[in-house]
Amino acid sequence: MKLESFEDVDGVEVWYRCWAADAEPRGAVVIAHGASEHSGRYGRFAEALNMAGLTVCAIDHRGHGVTAQSTGAGMPGPRGMEGVLDDLAQMVDIAAAEVNAPVILFGHSMGSLFVQALVERGGKRFAGYVLSGCMGPLAEGMGELVDALEAAADAGMGDEPLDVLGPFNEAFEPARTPYDWLSRDESEVDASIADPLCGDDMALTYRYAAGMMNLIRDSMSAEGVARTPSRTPVLLITGSMDPVSNMGAQVRVLEEGLRAAGAEVSSIYYQDARHEVLNETNRDGVTADVIEWIDSVIGSP
Repeated sequence: MKLESFEDVDGVEVWYRCWAADAEPRGAVVIAHGASEHSGRYGRFAEALNMAGLTVCAIDHRGHGVTAQSTGAGMPGPRGMEGVLDDLAQMVDIAAAEVNAPVILFGHSMGSLFVQALVERGGKRFAGYVLSGCMGPLAEGMGELVDALEAAADAGMGDEPLDVLGPFNEAFEPARTPYDWLSRDESEVDASIADPLCGDDMALTYRYAAGMMNLIRDSMSAEGVARTPSRTPVLLITGSMDPVSNMGAQVRVLEEGLRAAGAEVSSIYYQDARHEVLNETNRDGVTADVIEWIDSVIGSP
C-alpha cells in the first residue's frame, strides 16, 4: 500500500491510498469513503480486490483522514462540495492512468452520494459503479432540516461540529455502544470507536453537513437521478437493518429512479445487516458479490 497525494486547484493537498495488484491489473476500483471515517478502513476489501486482479485507489475526502491536515477536521475546504467532487474526479483520472484499464467507482454512505453526483456530472469515465450503505433520496420533511442546517451555518456556526451520526443508533437501543448501528460484529464496531480518525473525533461541521445534504437534495432527487447516463451498470448493496437508508426503503426508491433513467441496475439487500456491509458478519459474502458483479461488467480474469 502506498500513501500519496495531489494538490487541487484551490491549494488543498488531497491524500489517497493505493493498493496495486501484483499481476497486470485488469481494472481499478476507486473508493469514496463515508462520513467521519477514512480510506485506511478499506484495506481488507482492497486486498481481496487485489487478489481478483484489481488495483484499488481510496481517497481521503476533504475534512477526513490525512486530507484533514489541509482543510481542518470535518471541514469542506474553500470550494465546498464542488471541491470534493473535483477531488474524486481527479482520483478517477489517476487510477485510470495507473492501470490503463476499466475503472469502477465504489462509494460507501456519504461516499455513495459523491459517486452518484459525479456519475451525473462526469460522463463515461468509468465502466460502472457501486453504492454501499446509500442514504438514497431525502425522506419527506427532510428539506426543512437542510434549510435549518444552512441557516445555522450562515449564522456563524459553519465551523462548529455537528452530531449527524448519533440518531442512527436509536433503532438499536438499549445498545452496547453509540455505534451499534454500524455492524453486528462487535469487534468491528470497537475498532471504529478506537480509531482517532473516525466518529466523534472527526465530526462533520455544520457547513460540511449543509453542503452534503444539499447535494443529496439535488443528486438523489428524481430529477438528479434522471441525469444518470443510460445503460450505466450500477450495483446497490444495502443492509436490511441500515438506519441510514430507513432500513433500505430509501434505496429502493433510488433503485426505481435509476431503472427509470435506463441504468443497468443490480441490487442486493442483505437480511439483518446494518450500515457497513463490508464490515458485517457476512462481509466475505458481500465482497464476493461485489467481485462477481465487477467480473460481469469488465470481464472475468
